[in-house]
Amino acid sequence: MKMTPYALNKARKALLACEFLGPTVKQHGKCLIKLNDVDPFDTLIVSIISQQLSVKAADTIEQRVRALVGKRFVPGKLLNYAHQQLRDCGLSNRKVEYIQGIAQAVKSRQLNFKALENASDQEVIEQLTALRGVGQWTAEMFMIFSLHRMDIFSPLDVGLQRGMKILFGDQAENLSAMETLAERWQPYRSVASWYLWRIVD
Repeated sequence: MKMTPYALNKARKALLACEFLGPTVKQHGKCLIKLNDVDPFDTLIVSIISQQLSVKAADTIEQRVRALVGKRFVPGKLLNYAHQQLRDCGLSNRKVEYIQGIAQAVKSRQLNFKALENASDQEVIEQLTALRGVGQWTAEMFMIFSLHRMDIFSPLDVGLQRGMKILFGDQAENLSAMETLAERWQPYRSVASWYLWRIVD
């Protein structure tokens, strides 16, 4: 199921009935995941930049890179700049390699975003994690924010771990327990994740 304004509203109404998450849903109202004008390549590059950084640090570096290569991340433009020029924006050596590797994969059509739209969740994870620098968490975030899939839950996400701990206490003791607890939100786990992030914020 793909996100639409109607589907997000239906999910919100369903999640309101959850005794654990319902109060948070009521407090924050509509789910505000952006549905329009989402460029999959741009989304993936931003997720690489953001890895293991605070939101503020990631935003600063992202804006420096955009100032260098242009407002929108495009494979050809990222490949036109020397490694050191991207390093000077604050990116680590590895992240420059990852970003340019993904740009090359898209340019050579090794990675086809259009084909990912109709692939299964597992196929998306397998194709994306075959790229250097893309792990399961990055692939899951991509499915939520770029492919707009309604039922993705990423127990590897630190924010979700904290949100689950606040809601469920010791019951959310490990990744397997989190996944079991999140089953109550199927088929709307992506939307439930958005509300869990609001708890932490």
